[in-house]
Amino acid sequence: MAKYMSTKYRMSLRKVTKLLQISRSSLYYKPKGEDKENLKLMELIDQKYTEDPTYGVRRMREHLQEVLDKRISLKRVRKLMRKMGLKAVYPAPKSTESTATHYINLLKEKSITKPNQVWFADITYVRVKGGFGYCVAFIDAYSRKVMSMRISNSLGADFCVDAAREAICKYGTPEVIHTDKGKQFVGSDFTGLLKDFGIKLSVSEGGFRGNILIERFWRTYKYECLYLWEKMDFREVEEKTREWVRYYKEKRHHQALGYKTPDEVYIALL
Repeated sequence: MAKYMSTKYRMSLRKVTKLLQISRSSLYYKPKGEDKENLKLMELIDQKYTEDPTYGVRRMREHLQEVLDKRISLKRVRKLMRKMGLKAVYPAPKSTESTATHYINLLKEKSITKPNQVWFADITYVRVKGGFGYCVAFIDAYSRKVMSMRISNSLGADFCVDAAREAICKYGTPEVIHTDKGKQFVGSDFTGLLKDFGIKLSVSEGGFRGNILIERFWRTYKYECLYLWEKMDFREVEEKTREWVRYYKEKRHHQALGYKTPDEVYIALL
């Protein structure tokens, strides 16, 4: 009987993997995590970048060498920052034009006067026990309300699409969603979702003020939530994030909002 069930299971698995066009061996593959030294470097990079996002590879290496009192290669720092999706933000030259995407910045000289007019979206690196993950957030630009926030162990487009769909289903459609030029946002999956709902995509041109509202949000999230706890596993990070987001929306008073909470401002003007 056991042998029959095993054979039946293998046949079912074969059908599923064939339907999904994936290799059966990939289901048993366990990705190799970062070694302890790299994880330590990534934690230090994360903390310094959250404190000062203008740090590029060279300045970050100098910071790491000073903290650890040992030599670290530039190549290694560059590789880790690229893996974490981090790059320095700085005022970009006005003559610089990007050809990476045909989407443009729709927020130039645009006045944001109400909720659901513009949402900001971005991804950040989050530390978890034994490794790292990624967090995506959608923030209402007027009220600072967190519309959706999800954590993933991979930097794909699917969790961004799921988070956007969740926010839209809960709060309706914004006129514009503003992001950076990350492939998760300018790719066909994400842009296709926005087209289905009639939402315009705005893309920052780079530079320090390209997405500054959500950069400040990430700083608040990490210092008020993640850095307060010892290293947490993936589920613990998800749980603490959900608790903090609820507090942030319902109870945290913002000076920029006249010391009201995001929920108060969002609901009052709908």
